[in-house]
Amino acid sequence: MKLLKYILYIILIEYLLMIDISTAPNTRQNEISKRGAYAYSTNIEIRCFSNDSIVQLTNGEYKHISLIKPGDKLLTIEKSFIKSTEMIMMLHKSKLEKALFYTFRTKSGHQISLTENHLVPIKSHFNNNEKYIPAKEIQKGDLLFILLNNRTIKYSPIICKTIEIKQAYYAPLTIKGTLLINNILSSCFANVKNHNLAQFSMFPLRFYYTFLKLFHLKYLFNNENEDINWFINLIFHFARYFFPQTLIL
Repeated sequence: MKLLKYILYIILIEYLLMIDISTAPNTRQNEISKRGAYAYSTNIEIRCFSNDSIVQLTNGEYKHISLIKPGDKLLTIEKSFIKSTEMIMMLHKSKLEKALFYTFRTKSGHQISLTENHLVPIKSHFNNNEKYIPAKEIQKGDLLFILLNNRTIKYSPIICKTIEIKQAYYAPLTIKGTLLINNILSSCFANVKNHNLAQFSMFPLRFYYTFLKLFHLKYLFNNENEDINWFINLIFHFARYFFPQTLIL
């Protein structure tokens, strides 16, 4: 029964996407302003990357996270291999809003700042298990996935964990649902308990993006406003109603 509900939910999302992805009603945008990726109400705060985040393109170029756009080819790590992934859209961003970030610095000298419920793949220093967990649960000694010299993948332990307020945040979404931020592997998702489930729920968006690319219409995904994308808000509504156990509220 749960599987059937989830399939129906995906079909409905697909239908809504085929109607229109480039715009959303003003009332919906007003409801979701000043919230983060996967946000729904005032009880859920911003969930994004900080303004000091840098990504690397497959051609070796480095870009500030605010400058990446749909179609950019970014580096990521998948099953211990360096892979290419494609930027779909910026789900949410703000140049002025402030947020509470968890900042981690590794023994290798890498650093990343994320909000508390943003998922990060780690290898636990307790049992060596690899898993995605919220930033707020990461501990000193946990291992992060690091890219060194653009060719070497290794684990590096966290030696410093701080909580700080920073201005501006960005929430990019890629085809693979992951990307390298300051050469540290991170999920694109937040406020969800399961990275793979979140990636699965993005299938309609990935499908529609790929479809529009055939007609050179990927510019429709270039979200210039600073409100959370209506599609993500819609997904969160459905998940909250049908699958609340999958969310971090």
